[in-house]
Amino acid sequence: MATYTITVNERTKEGKSLVNYLKSPVVIEEPNEETLQAIKDVENGDVTVYKTFEDYLEAYK
Repeated sequence: MATYTITVNERTKEGKSLVNYLKSPVVIEEPNEETLQAIKDVENGDVTVYKTFEDYLEAYK
């Protein structure tokens, strides 16, 4: 992991905005059950694979 040091001029509008953004709380939402199930399906290989987008469209007509 790298560490970067940056200098921000807090006297400018852009600098103030950047500092306010970096200080704002981070909201991480937990995935719902449908998303968790989809992740499990992908990990287990329970997915349908199409060679082309046209094949996908044909399957859902």
